[in-house]
Amino acid sequence: MKNLLKHIRNVFLLLSLIAGTSFAAGNTTDHDKASKGRIGTLVHESVVDGYMLAYYFLDLRDQKSDGLDKAIMDKTNAMTNAEIEKPHHLMVYIMDKKHKPVLKGQVGFLIKDVEGNVQKSMGSYMSLGFGTTADMKKKGIYSITTKAVLGDKKLMDKFDYEIK
Repeated sequence: MKNLLKHIRNVFLLLSLIAGTSFAAGNTTDHDKASKGRIGTLVHESVVDGYMLAYYFLDLRDQKSDGLDKAIMDKTNAMTNAEIEKPHHLMVYIMDKKHKPVLKGQVGFLIKDVEGNVQKSMGSYMSLGFGTTADMKKKGIYSITTKAVLGDKKLMDKFDYEIK
C-alpha cells in the first residue's frame, strides 16, 4: 500500500511538471490560458451560483508518449500499470464570477457506480484545480457529486459519466 501511494504521488508530480511546462509555452488569451495545462480530457462543464466548474478525466493506465522522453515514459508506465487500485484521475477546475481560478478551498467527491458502490474522497489542490483518484474500472454510468467549500461559499454539483 505504501508503495502504491508513492507511485501515485510520483504520477501527480510528473503530471504537475508536464502541466507547468504547458503554461510556460506560447502567447494566448486569458480564456485560452484557463484550459492550458489541464490534466486529462474535458468530460463536463457547469455553472453553479456563477462559479464555472470544468471536469477533466484521465485513465492513468492509458498514458501515451506524446513527445515525452523515454526515461519519463518508462517511469510513467511503471507507475501506471493495470494493477493500480485507483487508476482514474478526476480533476475539477473552478473559476469564480470574475473568471479567476479558485486556488483555495476544500473539494470533496462522491462517485457512485451503477451497482450503487460509493467512493468518497477529498480532492487535493494541484495544477490550478482539485483532483482525486478513483476506481472506475467497471464499464457503466458513474454518478459524480462534487461539494466545494470556498471560504463561506458552498457549491454542489452532480453529473453522470459513462465508462465504455
